[in-house]
This record gives sequence, C-alpha cells and structure tokens, in this order.
Amino acid sequence: MVLKNYRTLTTTQSYDGTAATTTTDLPRDFLIQRILLNFNGITTLGGTSVQVQDPLLSCVKAIRIKAVGEGSSRTIFDVSGPDLYYMNLFDNSLGFALDNADTSAAAHTQLTGWVCDMRVNKLDPDDYSVSIPSYLLSTLQLEIEYDTSANGYGTNVTSQAFTMTITLIEGIPEASEDFSGNPLMTVLSKTLNADSGTGEEDFDTFFQVGALIRRSFLKVETSASARSATELDDFTVKSGQIPLMSKIMYDANVNKDIMNYRVSETIDGFQLVDGYTMIDFANNRQPFIPTASGLKIDGLSTVGYNVGDLVFTGNLTAASSILSRVQETVEG
Repeated sequence: MVLKNYRTLTTTQSYDGTAATTTTDLPRDFLIQRILLNFNGITTLGGTSVQVQDPLLSCVKAIRIKAVGEGSSRTIFDVSGPDLYYMNLFDNSLGFALDNADTSAAAHTQLTGWVCDMRVNKLDPDDYSVSIPSYLLSTLQLEIEYDTSANGYGTNVTSQAFTMTITLIEGIPEASEDFSGNPLMTVLSKTLNADSGTGEEDFDTFFQVGALIRRSFLKVETSASARSATELDDFTVKSGQIPLMSKIMYDANVNKDIMNYRVSETIDGFQLVDGYTMIDFANNRQPFIPTASGLKIDGLSTVGYNVGDLVFTGNLTAASSILSRVQETVEG
C-alpha cells in the first residue's frame, strides 16, 4: 500500500517581471505523483493596461521537469503556462483561481496556479502507475522560464513581484513494493507553422512516435498568434493508410471534449476556450502497457514507428496558421 504525502517546499521562486529561468532541485525520496504550483503576487500598473492574450499565465513561458538517472539526462515535462492551465481545466472540469483581469492604474493582488499531473487517471488520487520514482534518480529539477511583463501581462506595467510556491503530492511505497519497472510518462510540447496557403496540409512530425500516445492537447492560432476556433475546419489522423480519425470536424471534436471531459458551455460550467481541443487516443484503443500493479494503460501504440508513419492532416481556413500540441506519451 502506497501512503500519500503532501510536502510544500521551503524553497520558492521569485518573479519580478524580467525574463529569467529559475531552477529548483526537487527532493528525491518518494514517488512524485503531482507538483502543485501557486503563483501569488502584485502587479502594479502605471496606466491603463492593454493586455496580452492570457495575461499573468503568459508570464510563465515554460514549466519543465528535468531528470538525470542511469547515465542519461532528459526533459520529461515541458509545457507553457497558458497551455498547462487550460489542460488542467479539461482534466478537472474546473480551473485554479485566476485573477488577471485588472487593467486600471493601481497595485493589484493577483494569483493563479497549475498542476504538473503525472497520473494516467487524473481523477484517481491513488494512481501511481506512472509517477516519477525520484529515489532512483541522481538529479530531479523543476525549471520555470519566465517572460517579461510586456510579453506576459501587457502595457504600462510598472512592476511585478510574485512568489511561486511548490507543493509535492507524493507516494511512499512500502519496502516490498517495487516501482522501478513502471513506465515513464512524458508531457512535451511542440509548435508547427503551416504553409502560406489554405486547405489540407500534412504534418508528419506533429506527433512524437516510438511509444504509447495517450493524447495530444491541440492549440490552433492565427498567424498573429491569437487562439482561434475557426482556422481549422477539420482534421484527419492516419497511421500509414489506416485512418484513426477521419476528417473529424473541429467543432465536433470540441463536442466530444464536452462529453469525455465533463465540460460544458453553460454559465455554471466550464467555459470552453477558443482554439483548444483534445486528440484523445486513450479509452478507445487496445490496452498496451501493463504496470507492476497490473494496470493496463490505454492509448495508441507507435512502437516501431518512424517519423512520417503517423500523420496529422489539417484542413486550414487561413494562411500561415500555427498549430501546437502538448502530448502525453507513456514509455514502457
């Protein structure tokens, strides 16, 4: 039986409105299931602020988890502040507090938060099937890349003073429990620029292949980097000549998100965010990876695939669109 442990680190990170990358060494005692990030502080505006898209969230350019062990070093988590916030919304049907609407000249107390969730089942508090076995690593670091106030909030920012607090949700295995053979989940981002034309375009490097793909969180933006629900009319995913998703309308996929993630567009429910939808291979494929506990992890196996064997085709309605994805991959 795995015992749960909650631990807020005494080490915090600070943000003052300048571009910087800050690294925090994480303890390597137990299984790390989730990392909670709380971002609290004050934004002082010297005049009316014209905000960027996703103000405050965009102050965090990237959240990364880097691990070193068994002679190799790799990034296992790399997601932007806005993308992770909205992915958390999908997974939990509600989001962290987000105080970011202030535009008047004053000092504004603001906060938001994120969770780096290393679980297959986001609704199971006892899922340790793909947790990070930190005690097997020689180094484990949380790296956060911060952007400038101008890029992360908007105009007329006089100063920002924020603290990032880090809380670990961990599992303490019993002496007889061995998690060393469990699979590893990576959560990694990628951005691709479409051609200058419209219509169907193949993206043969959209997916990371070679392991089990659970899902990809898709973001569609205009050439000016504004999220859009109209730039992508429909899309297809093919494995060789085998269609896995056949010209599914973007709006239909959003409706699928409402059903699968229990989100809604009602006033008392989750407000869907233009430009985001989930390409979900889990729950509709054959079980692939058995864990030490006997759990079978669903997804699309791309073991043995080469680049170009799994292709995303987007039917684009405008030129030079930007497509981004956050992909959850499980390596056995």
